[in-house]
Amino acid sequence: MLIEIDAERCIGCGRCVADCVGSNLLVEDGTARVKGRCILCGHCVAVCPTAAVSIPGYDMADVEPSAPAGETIDAADLLRAIKSRRSVRSFKPEPVGRQELEFVLQAGRYTATAKNAQGCRFIVVQDGLAELKRLVWDGIGDLLALPAEEKPRWAKLYKPFLRDAQAGKQDFLFRDAPAVAYVAAERADDAGLAAQNMELMAASLGLGVLFNGYLCRASEELPAVRAFLEAGEKPLQMCLLLGYPAVSYPRTAPRLPGDFVVK
Repeated sequence: MLIEIDAERCIGCGRCVADCVGSNLLVEDGTARVKGRCILCGHCVAVCPTAAVSIPGYDMADVEPSAPAGETIDAADLLRAIKSRRSVRSFKPEPVGRQELEFVLQAGRYTATAKNAQGCRFIVVQDGLAELKRLVWDGIGDLLALPAEEKPRWAKLYKPFLRDAQAGKQDFLFRDAPAVAYVAAERADDAGLAAQNMELMAASLGLGVLFNGYLCRASEELPAVRAFLEAGEKPLQMCLLLGYPAVSYPRTAPRLPGDFVVK
């Protein structure tokens, strides 16, 4: 796949050439030209002042005038929002709205990925949450019922969680959240960056998030759960419990002094 340049719109300014990560563009006879294949990062599309560049196969209707954070978000307000985020472990029973879920997913989709792979798969379970819970707890129960020498080491940690869930006590893995979101990706850093943007978007919508490593590990290890989630070949790297918080925090929480090195 190559980018395309509309010769009638191109003014030969060279901004796309100067900003091209792969040095795959040049200006020839007053018009930008493509030299070869690229990683399709879209910088040429974004930097062009006349909208002369496009990428076939991408949704060009999705391109809009940029709104850099430095021009639209006050730094002090953003830092205060980051300080105000909490890991939410108590949720209201109401479902998350479809529009809110769409915003959260788009925040993940637009996160940077290594080599512009855009390889993350985003999975949200809300309507099918009861089935997901059944598969997870049944799978854990089956593993814990195996002879001691056959039990996976990781599963043994879940024994008290299963006991409490069966007794009708706190569900340690799901915590009554109305939705669960997963990020599947080959690279953990791609998934982690996407999940962080998803959490920030969720907070802006009045939603709460809990990054749940225990549920992510169980979901990754249980074949029936992976099949239900349609994760494909990509490992589940991040799991987010998602919903409207049932608790509010009028103050930010303290932190240790920052371990900063500035040279």
